[in-house]
Amino acid sequence: MKSIVFTMLVTALLSGCAERYFNGSSTEALVYPETHVYQFTVKSGQQTTNQIASILDIVEENDSGASYLLEYRNTKGKKVLDGVMKGREKLPLRAETFSLRRNNALSNDIQLTITYHSLLTQPCQPSEIEEADVSRNCFSEVARMKQISHKERLVEGL
Repeated sequence: MKSIVFTMLVTALLSGCAERYFNGSSTEALVYPETHVYQFTVKSGQQTTNQIASILDIVEENDSGASYLLEYRNTKGKKVLDGVMKGREKLPLRAETFSLRRNNALSNDIQLTITYHSLLTQPCQPSEIEEADVSRNCFSEVARMKQISHKERLVEGL
C-alpha cells in the first residue's frame, strides 16, 4: 500500500514539475516608436490641407495616442492648420502630447513632427528541448496584440 501511494506521489510531482513546450504557432512582438517629419510649402491651401488631413488620418489608424508637434511660419501656414484642425477638435485630447505653435526659424511654411508607436510581429520557431530559447518574447495571441489601443504600454523599456 505504501509503495502504491509513494508511486502515485512521485508521478504527480514529476508530471506537475516537468517543463511543457508550446508547439503551436506563436509570434514575437516588438513595439517601437516612429518619428516622422513632414515639411510643406503652401502653394494651394486646399491641396495642402488635404495632404495634411490624409497624414493625420493614417496616423490615427496606426496609433490613437500619437505625439504631434505642428509648427507654422506665417499666416498662410496658420490658416491651413486651422482648416485641418477644424474637424478634429478631439485630436489634442487623445494625443499623448500636442503642440501647435509659431516658429519663425522654419525654412518652409509648415512642419509636422509626428511620433507614434508601431507593432512589428514575426513568427517564432517552436522551442526545442536542450536548445537555447532565442525568442523569449513570443506571444500566442497575435490578434489581441494588434488590437491594443495603446501599443506603447504593451512592452516597457523602449
